[in-house]
Amino acid sequence: MLQLLSTALSPRQVLQLKIAFAITLAARRFQTVAAEARQACGQEAARTSLLYFLEGSPRGLTQTELASRLEISGPSLTRQLDKLERLGFVSRRRMIGDGRVRLIMIEPAGREALLELDVHASEMRDRIFGDIPQADLETAQRVLDKLAARLAVHPGLAAKPS
Repeated sequence: MLQLLSTALSPRQVLQLKIAFAITLAARRFQTVAAEARQACGQEAARTSLLYFLEGSPRGLTQTELASRLEISGPSLTRQLDKLERLGFVSRRRMIGDGRVRLIMIEPAGREALLELDVHASEMRDRIFGDIPQADLETAQRVLDKLAARLAVHPGLAAKPS
């Protein structure tokens, strides 16, 4: 397919297309390997991301803030929070000054689950990124951050008329 399209595209457009395919393929493969690491600890992807965000916010996050960071709907987040609360991984506390708002807090059991997962996840990341030079990783991080920011700010890029 790329060979057929490459005759109609500029060299830069061909490179962009190759990068887009590489990102998609790498993301799928990474998710598969990451799922194996999470399975070893009995964790799910949605739970793990949620716990990492809470771990990085010691004062807790509101449900709205958490849903925004995870880019999921309120009802989807509620289902995840219900599961995590039953496991003792998170708690919901009334916000001082506005009792209608609940702060979501990570609990010690949630931290323990993250620590266990992080052992497996760190080993996985070392296997994946191990021989890639630091400078290349830093470049990749900058590029992916720019792409993610553009896609977040301009979700209509795909619908732009020609």
